[in-house]
Amino acid sequence: MSLQKILLKHEPKPENLLKVLKEIQKENKYIGKKECEKVAEYFSLPLARVFSFASFFDEVETRKGGKKIIKVCSGGPCLMEDSREVVRQIELHLRIEAGNDAHPKYKLEFISCRGLCDQGPVVMVDDQVFERVRPEDVDDIIRNYL
Repeated sequence: MSLQKILLKHEPKPENLLKVLKEIQKENKYIGKKECEKVAEYFSLPLARVFSFASFFDEVETRKGGKKIIKVCSGGPCLMEDSREVVRQIELHLRIEAGNDAHPKYKLEFISCRGLCDQGPVVMVDDQVFERVRPEDVDDIIRNYL
């Protein structure tokens, strides 16, 4: 779907901005400067405001990249359910460090609460959500989704 069609599906109201950005990302894999400019124009907002809004949210990517992004919830309930140990297992298996962007194929990062507190720990690989992940589940996730 074209950028213009995505924009026209939504009224240019503040409550629709995140929805539009997510739809554009779903089509393009990220929100670039060109897309931010069109969104800013459509919503009658300054470009800087649209870009800062987009870059604020963990689920919106503002840089083009070919990396698989693995996100682990760092909200209180997920931490209580041992999401740190899940992160350690991912780091060991992929030989990466959470928050370090140096690996050419993968990026591991902590994200804020996804609202699935009773389903934690929550792990996301791109758009795929895994709930109640245990350290022993990491092997299967890596083998099947990376």
